[in-house]
Amino acid sequence: MNLRDIKTKQKIQAIKIKDTKGNIQHFIKQQTIHNKNVDRKEEASVKSNPQVQATNKVSFTTKQTVIESKHRATKFIKQKHHEYKIKSDNKKPIIESGHAVQPQRISYISKAKKHVVNKVNASKIKQTTDKVVTQPAVKSTTKVIKTSIEVVKKSVSTLNTLFSFGTGLILLLVVTLFIGTFSVLAQDGGSNSEIVSLSEEVIAYEDTIRKYAKEYDIEDYVTLLQAIMMQESGGKGNDPMQASESGYNTKYPRVPNGITDPEYSIEVGTHTFSDCLKKAKVKDSSDTERIYLALQGYNYGSGYIEWAIRNFGGYSKYNAQQFSDNKKQELNVSGYGDPSYVDHVMRYVGITFRGGTNPNFNNLEAWVTKNPYAQAGLYGQCTWFAWGRFYELYGYDPGFSGDGSSCVKELVAAHPDKFERSSSPKAGAVFSAIGHNHVGIVIAVKDNTITVQEGNLDGITNTFQDAKKDWQTKSYTLDQLRSIYGGVVFANPK
Repeated sequence: MNLRDIKTKQKIQAIKIKDTKGNIQHFIKQQTIHNKNVDRKEEASVKSNPQVQATNKVSFTTKQTVIESKHRATKFIKQKHHEYKIKSDNKKPIIESGHAVQPQRISYISKAKKHVVNKVNASKIKQTTDKVVTQPAVKSTTKVIKTSIEVVKKSVSTLNTLFSFGTGLILLLVVTLFIGTFSVLAQDGGSNSEIVSLSEEVIAYEDTIRKYAKEYDIEDYVTLLQAIMMQESGGKGNDPMQASESGYNTKYPRVPNGITDPEYSIEVGTHTFSDCLKKAKVKDSSDTERIYLALQGYNYGSGYIEWAIRNFGGYSKYNAQQFSDNKKQELNVSGYGDPSYVDHVMRYVGITFRGGTNPNFNNLEAWVTKNPYAQAGLYGQCTWFAWGRFYELYGYDPGFSGDGSSCVKELVAAHPDKFERSSSPKAGAVFSAIGHNHVGIVIAVKDNTITVQEGNLDGITNTFQDAKKDWQTKSYTLDQLRSIYGGVVFANPK
């Protein structure tokens, strides 16, 4: 957004809206949260990134606009309050302490609104706000919206007051954009980490992990337990699950690295994660959204799980960060846990586990904000689904943006070090139809049976809500897949 598009002077003469659609899309697209630790070079790169700088400037300008608008509103209302006091026969106050709106104030606000509409193209304002509010990316739960409004309330006591003058209308648009973007950040419950291999030390503990996973009835989560160990210690040390401070540790001091027996560490860590899965009410290994809640609970403690459900309905990157910030303030410490723990753990979970789960449409980076087909409004198309699913599974842009039949070619060209063209599939492959304009993801391959996930079952572009239902997981033989789509080609992971 060009900061010069909004100018505040001592008196507002006019409001110009230029390329509204483009500005709003640009504002929304650029908002992401990056919580991973970076080295100094990466930090310098972020600071020099013009997109990041632009976002920071918008944030600063928004704050300044709020402050100035509040000041002008207060001054203007006091003036009108004084005028009505003189003119009013009964001398009733315009605004009472409880913010009750008196008849005089209602009449005045109505006149003020008409005055503003005379100056501003009302249809453009309505079109702008409607587009922002109805974008699927900015849909949010009631709790998140309330949280956003509370932030705004700290700067402005009531939005009704701001309709009394032109600057308030500018602020309304800024606030709308702010709430929309804030909701996007708050609702992103996805993990967008690129896959990293397990260490030899972690792999060596697989039998022990499986033993205790079976004991605590979470054998389907062995892959996740390995990933937790990888994040906690890389499989090194006497407390590889970093479980010393768990309440289930009854043999050793509950201090960091208090456990000195690796097998006992695995037992306690597995018991702890089993408890997190239960408190998060995870249904099965495909319940991705609640699995993320359980993972973050393993890092923060189960208190986070209860807090997140009570206040937000579940996990999100935003509330993971907020919980950490709250605890730092409460305990007066410089750091608390790892707000990016879910991403950090999921990078060690391979395609076999990820591929067996269902799409997580709360992962807005995958399905809305970074998906090029979403930006073009192509929700529900097979290309939109394949792009989003790939991003969920691998954690990076597949590099294709054309039609379905060209996706394999574009993927191999974008990532020749990671993918290769083939006539037979591997799990995690992308397939393009030769005889049809279609693309999908190979989830599993067993003998001659291929399980794929694909979108656009109804053959049309949908709304985001309808698109979330317009996909399937289905098994074919290779010959069936070739026959249905007039031949297929695969981009296989190397």
